[in-house]
Amino acid sequence: MANSYYEYKGDNYYCYPNSFILKNKLNIKSETLLEEAERQITAVKILDLKMNPMKGDLNFEHLLNIHKYIFDDIYEWAGKTRSVNISKGSRFCNYAFINNIANETFSELHNDNYLIGLTEEEMIAKLSCYLGELNAIHPFREGNGRTQRVFIEYLAYAAGYYVDFSKVSSNEMIEASADSFLCDYRKMKSLFHNIIDKIPITEQENFIKSITSKGSILIKTFDYWKNNKASS
Repeated sequence: MANSYYEYKGDNYYCYPNSFILKNKLNIKSETLLEEAERQITAVKILDLKMNPMKGDLNFEHLLNIHKYIFDDIYEWAGKTRSVNISKGSRFCNYAFINNIANETFSELHNDNYLIGLTEEEMIAKLSCYLGELNAIHPFREGNGRTQRVFIEYLAYAAGYYVDFSKVSSNEMIEASADSFLCDYRKMKSLFHNIIDKIPITEQENFIKSITSKGSILIKTFDYWKNNKASS
């Protein structure tokens, strides 16, 4: 929500005059009412994304599209990177560098073969790092945490693991995210240890096929790993 714990400068584009309340399609100018409306709308959208995963290749565009779907009924800028600098204790990525840093991060994910084939311990370490990176980039003016968690759940599922963030409290996530911002991933790893489970390879494959199109690099990566696994 449009919370006062962020420090905003030059934010007239996003907020109603003389307030921290985000301009919204519902034209709600009460922070409490907007927070409740946003909570209800996004909860339904996120549930739908869990039941009907959004197609994409686990790249930056996929992340943007997830955000757009979750927040499109509320904000005009849903699915678009922010144009102001924001902070919460520590300053997030400068808005001018979001695209470059995000593309570097997703290029690294591609080089990591989308985490396919990793052991559980390796998976926990990588998920902790990538969630920490996405949080540090904080590409959106609002709704970063919810979007990141949906994306990480997709990433884990495509890599053969089920992750359930519903088991994590807000305070646990805030503390783990704050530490990961300083490259201390111990709390984030501990968090993932409690919410991750291996899934059958058939379930993993079906998920990948459900979110990608024929010829997708994600499918090719999975097929290459699966064939090597069968021959080893």
